[in-house]
Amino acid sequence: MVLWFFCQWGGPIVTNSNLHEIPIALDIGIAEIDAQHRQLHTLLERLKQSTDKRYGFASDAILAELVIQTRIHFAVEESLMRLLSFPDTEDHVEEHRKLTEQLEKLRKRAQDFEVADGLTSFIQTWLVDHVNHFDREFVGHFLARGIDHQASPVTRKPPA
Repeated sequence: MVLWFFCQWGGPIVTNSNLHEIPIALDIGIAEIDAQHRQLHTLLERLKQSTDKRYGFASDAILAELVIQTRIHFAVEESLMRLLSFPDTEDHVEEHRKLTEQLEKLRKRAQDFEVADGLTSFIQTWLVDHVNHFDREFVGHFLARGIDHQASPVTRKPPA
């Protein structure tokens, strides 16, 4: 029943206006990472709407998905940093570790609506700050090392 409710409710509820306002500010010029930032933002919008409406089960499911997608995103960034010898990799990884810890703590306490009310604001603020103060630092390094800034799941073609 909960899964049915989530699937029925969990459709595209983010409007075009708020889907394109904030994510563009999250673009760093590397298509794969930009797509992941947009996905995280979309999950945040869904989480905000579910907490605003007090949909506890949906909020829990969205938050769990946000945690998974955040871990995947961090793994991608960290792998690229190591492969491309980014000099500040360890500082960036430490920042990722701190957020992952905070997300896990918040996820465990998400049933408390007071925590849920501030949860999306905290994550959104962290996401924008992290992109602007950490992710933008590696763009020039990645591009100088020859990363294809247009490579993304949408633009990649399967091998022949």
